[in-house]
Amino acid sequence: MKLYMNPLSPNVRRVRLTAAVLGLELEEKQLDFTRGEHKSPEYLALNPNGAVPTLVDGDLVLTESRAIMQYLASKKPESGLLPRDEKSRAEVTRWQFWDASHFASQLGTLVFERMIKPMFGMGEPDQRKIEDAISGCRRFGAVLDTHLAGKQYIVGSSLTIADLTIACSLMYAKQTEAPVGDFPNIQSWFSRVSDLDAWKNTSPQFATA
Repeated sequence: MKLYMNPLSPNVRRVRLTAAVLGLELEEKQLDFTRGEHKSPEYLALNPNGAVPTLVDGDLVLTESRAIMQYLASKKPESGLLPRDEKSRAEVTRWQFWDASHFASQLGTLVFERMIKPMFGMGEPDQRKIEDAISGCRRFGAVLDTHLAGKQYIVGSSLTIADLTIACSLMYAKQTEAPVGDFPNIQSWFSRVSDLDAWKNTSPQFATA
């Protein structure tokens, strides 16, 4: 399986983390965004959105990180990352959709305004967007924190791709000063996920000032 990727992307990390937990080998093809490789005709033929990640497995070309996570987890159903019973499986999917629709977008705005703009000289951060994103993080963070009360993991009693999905949304929480400290249940849960060897092994390495 070949993965077109950029290691700084939370979407890419979701896939790499899932593969690492499962012990699956991926042939990684890194795209240089500064050179526009994600907009080349060859890559757009695979992923018309010009985004990462893209997984190629034989004649299957699959985009969207959460769909790729489900596909990889289905290759090893015994892992429990994607539960076999319908109710738990639906819960995992629900939290993946919740993250995509609500939580990740708030955190992504903070990443763009506080990290990407300075990194690529894209102008000053938009303080209004930052304030709106922080408000959104608190709103949806409260939902997740309440759900995690008394729980070790998001769905059931063991790790699933719901945990991996949302943890990757938080991978730059410290650098962007996302208000995670407001939520003790999220902090405890995130420390469990980030203590995994797979998490440590998929941490992007890049220079910081």
